[in-house]
Amino acid sequence: MFGIVGCVRKSIPKQTGPAGASVATEGKVSEGGKRDAIAQKSSSAISDSLGLQTDSLAVDSVLVNGVMVAKTDSIAADTLTNPDDLQFVVKYTAQDSTIMEVDKKEVHLYGNAEVNYGTINLKADYIRLNWITNEVFAMGSLDSTTSKMIGEPIFQDGATTYNTKEIRYNFKSKKAIIKGIVTQEGDGNIRGERVKKDEEGNFYIHKAMYTTCTLTHPHFYINAPKIKLVHQKQVISGPFNMVISDVPLPIALPFGFFPFPKKKEIGTSGIIFPTYGEEPNGRGFYLRNGGYYFAISEYINAQVTGQIYSTGSWGVGLASTYSKRYRYNGSFSFNYNRNKSGDEIDQLTKKGVTNDFSILWSHAPKPRGNSTFSANVNVSSNSYNQFQEFNVQKYTSNVASSSVQYNRTIGQYMRAAASLRVNQNFGQINPTTQIKEDGKTNINSNFSFGVNQIAPFALKNARGRWFESFRLGMDFTGDYALSNVLTSIDTSYTSLGFRLTNEIDTARINQQEILDFSVGNLPDMLRDAQFTGNYSLPISLPNFKVFRFINLTPSMSLNGEVFTKQYRYTEVEPGYIRMDTLNKVGTQYSYNFGAGLNTRFYGTFFVGGKRLEAIRHTVIPSLSFTYTPDFTGSSFGFYQKLNITDLDGNQKELSLSKFNGIGSGISNGRASSVVSFSLNNSFEMKLRSKSDTAAKQFEKVSLLDNLSLGGNYNLLADSLNLSNITVNANARVGKNLNLNFNMNLDPYSYVEDSYYTQGKKINKFAITQGEGLANLQNLGFTLGTNFSPKQSSDNKPKPGENSTSTPEQREFIQQNPEIYVDYTIPWNISLNYNFNLSKPGLSKTTIVQAVNVTGDLSLTKNFKISGSTGFDFVAFKPTITQLTLYRDLHCWDMSFSWTPFAGSRTRMSNYSFTLKVKSSILQDLKVSRRRSFYDQSAY
Repeated sequence: MFGIVGCVRKSIPKQTGPAGASVATEGKVSEGGKRDAIAQKSSSAISDSLGLQTDSLAVDSVLVNGVMVAKTDSIAADTLTNPDDLQFVVKYTAQDSTIMEVDKKEVHLYGNAEVNYGTINLKADYIRLNWITNEVFAMGSLDSTTSKMIGEPIFQDGATTYNTKEIRYNFKSKKAIIKGIVTQEGDGNIRGERVKKDEEGNFYIHKAMYTTCTLTHPHFYINAPKIKLVHQKQVISGPFNMVISDVPLPIALPFGFFPFPKKKEIGTSGIIFPTYGEEPNGRGFYLRNGGYYFAISEYINAQVTGQIYSTGSWGVGLASTYSKRYRYNGSFSFNYNRNKSGDEIDQLTKKGVTNDFSILWSHAPKPRGNSTFSANVNVSSNSYNQFQEFNVQKYTSNVASSSVQYNRTIGQYMRAAASLRVNQNFGQINPTTQIKEDGKTNINSNFSFGVNQIAPFALKNARGRWFESFRLGMDFTGDYALSNVLTSIDTSYTSLGFRLTNEIDTARINQQEILDFSVGNLPDMLRDAQFTGNYSLPISLPNFKVFRFINLTPSMSLNGEVFTKQYRYTEVEPGYIRMDTLNKVGTQYSYNFGAGLNTRFYGTFFVGGKRLEAIRHTVIPSLSFTYTPDFTGSSFGFYQKLNITDLDGNQKELSLSKFNGIGSGISNGRASSVVSFSLNNSFEMKLRSKSDTAAKQFEKVSLLDNLSLGGNYNLLADSLNLSNITVNANARVGKNLNLNFNMNLDPYSYVEDSYYTQGKKINKFAITQGEGLANLQNLGFTLGTNFSPKQSSDNKPKPGENSTSTPEQREFIQQNPEIYVDYTIPWNISLNYNFNLSKPGLSKTTIVQAVNVTGDLSLTKNFKISGSTGFDFVAFKPTITQLTLYRDLHCWDMSFSWTPFAGSRTRMSNYSFTLKVKSSILQDLKVSRRRSFYDQSAY
C-alpha cells in the first residue's frame, strides 16, 4: 500500500486531449477560487484515470492545495492490504514543472527533480514515475549553451551515494539498471559503464574501474571487465590489470578481493601478502611478513605472520592492538625466529643456529578513578635487534627497558603501587662470531605502600603558627631483584679485614660472572637473587629566617631496611674466618639530624654602553650539616663483634656487618658528621630595546643559566674525609646554541694496586703529591643547536584547525611518529657536538668525541629529503649515515632510503625503495626493492 505526495513549485499548462491523455496541475494561481477549482477537477480526473479506489491495489487520494495525499479510509487500510504493495510514501518535487499522464499512470518531473522513498533519495534534472510498474527513471538533460549534460542522477540509499548518468529503479523489487555509475566505498571509488543492482543492494558492474585516487581522471585504477560490489562489505573482481597514468600494465591477475573497513572496526579480516627478496651471504631467498589479519571486533584485532628462508631459517609473529573508549588502549606483539647459517661448513657441523625472540607490549590507561595500570614492555634476545630489525635506531640500540606498573590511591592519605621492571644490555659483538655476547638482564619486582605527609598540629583551627608546618609521613617499599650477573666477591684481606676460609667460585673473585639468561641457569640466579624492604618516615620541619635574609631549615629522617638473609661469622682458626649465609629475616635502620642554610644575593655591574645597560650576577650559596650516630654497638644488633688475629699476629676486635652486600646499604654503621656545600651562579645582562616604540624599554638576556659546584666533608671519618667535587654548567649562547658542561674532580692521590686497574685511593691530597689541585675523573660537554625558518605567530593554525584527520588517525600518528612525514615544515637542521673524557684514578684515559647532524628539507609541497650523519673523531670515520627521500604522489607514496655507511663491519651499506598506494585497503599494491644490512649477517 502506498501513497503519493507531490509538491508542484511551478507548472507549465498543457492541453488535455479527448481521452484526458495528460493533466498539468497549476501550482501558482493569483485567485484562490480558481486554484481550488483546478485542484478539485485535477483530483477527480486523476482518481478516475489512475483507478485509485478502495481496492487492494491503491488507496484513495485527493489533491489538496497542489499536494496529493492519501485519504484516511480505515476499512481499506485494515482489510484490503496487499503484501506486495509499497511500504512507504513516495514524495516528489520539481522546480520547473510536474506533468501527469493519466492514461499511462506516469508523472514527469522537470528541473531539479527529487524523489524520496524511505531511505532512498533520487535527484536529477528529469525523473519519470510509473505507478503501474512501480518504477522510477532518471537522467540528466543537455544544456544547449555548453553542450554538456547537467543534472545527472544522484541516487542515495542510506549513507551511500551513487553518481550516475541514467538510472531505472523499481520500488518493489529494489532492483535497478544504471548507466555510468560513480560511487565511493571506504577509501576507494568505483566507476562502471553498465550496472545491475539486485534486491540485496549488490551491484554487478560491467567494464569497471576501481581506484583510491580522488581525481576525476585518476592516476591509477584497476581495470576489470566485471566487478561485484557487495553492499558495504567488499569488492570482488574477475580478471583485472593495473592502469597507471593511462598506461595498462601487461601483468594481469585472475581475481581480486578488496574488503571495506567498517567504521567501528580497526579493519576487515583478510590475507596479508608477504614480501620477497634475497639475503646474499645470509639466510638466502625469503618470503617475509605474510599471514592473516583478524578483525575480531571494534575493540581488538590480531594478525599472525610468518617468514621462511631458503637456508631453513623461519619465524612466526603475533601482533594485536586493542582499545576501549575512555578506558585504555594498547598493543602487543611477539616474534620468534630460528636462524640457520647460510655457510655450508656451519650447516655440515650443525653450527650457526641461533634463536631470537622479541616481546613488545604497550598499555596506556585513560585517567579515570583512583587506580591506574600501565605497561611499556620491550624484551628481546641479545641479537634480535642486531639481525631482525630494519629501523636504524632499533638495530643500533644496545639497551632496552621494560616496566609494568599499577598504582592505587586509598582514601585521602594512603597510596599503594606495584611494578615489574626489566633492564637489558645486549653486550658486545664477538669478533669471531659477530654476535653480541655477555648480555646483562636485570629483573626487579617492586611494591610500595605509603601515607602522605600530614600536619598533625594543623588539622583543626590552624592559625599559621610555626609548629603547625610540621609534617610527617610513611613509606615502605619491597624489591626482589633477579639478574644473570652474579655479584662479584672480594676476598682480599684489604677489603675484608680478615682471611676467609670458604670455598669461593673463582669466576666471581673481584669480578662479575655473567651467565646466559636461560632456564638451565635459573637455580644459580635464584641463589644470588635478593629481596630488600625499605621503610622511611619523611619528616618536614618548620623553616626559620635568620637575620632576615638567611633561610634555616632543620631536618630529621629515619630510614630502614628489611632482609631475608644475613651473615654469620665464625673463627675457624686464628686469623681465619668462615662466613655462612642464613635464610633469616633481619632489619637495619639509621636516623640522622641536621640543618641547612641558604640565601641569595646579587651583584650588578653598570656598563652604560649603547645598548648594554648592566650585567647582574646572582649567587646562591647553601650549607648543610647532617649527623648520623654510631650503629655498630651490640645494642642495635646490626653488627657481630669478633676478636681475631691479624697478619702481624696481634689481637684486634672487628665489627662485622650481618647485612653487608645484601641490601642497598643505608649506612656503614659508623658515626658521621657531614658538612655539604654548594655554590650556584647565574649571569644575565640588561639591554635597551632596539626600537623606541617597543612595548618594553629593556630586555633581559641570559649569559650563563647556571654554574655550580658542590661536595661534602665528613668530620668524623678516619680518612678520605672530602668527597669528589662536581662542577656543572649550562648556558644558551645566542638564540640557538645550547651548552651543557659537567666535570668531576677527585682531591686525593692514587697509588698502584694489583687488584684494581684504577689504583688505590690514599689519604693524601693530590696537591701535596705534586699532582695538581685535583685528579680529573670525568669531563664532558655538549654543544647543540637547531635551525628552522621563523614562523609568524599570526599564521599558526590553532590545534585541530583545518585538520581532516580522524581521532584514530591522530592517535596512530602519535604511536608511530617515525612513519609520518610532515611536508609543511620548509626545512630543519639539528647539529650536536659531544665530548666526554673519562679517567678514573690511574686507568687509561677514554675519550668519546663525535659530531652529529640531522635535518630535512621540503623541496616542494610534496617532495621532502631528510638525512642524518656524523663523524667519530676518535675512530676517525663517519658514524651511521642515512639519507631518505619522500614523495607525495597524491594517491601514492614514494620513499627511498639509503644508508651508505652503517657504522660497523657487521653491516654493509643498504637501501630500500618503496612505491605504494596510500589507501589502507590497497596497501599490498606496491613496488618494493630492498638491499639491507642482512647482506653480511652472522647466522
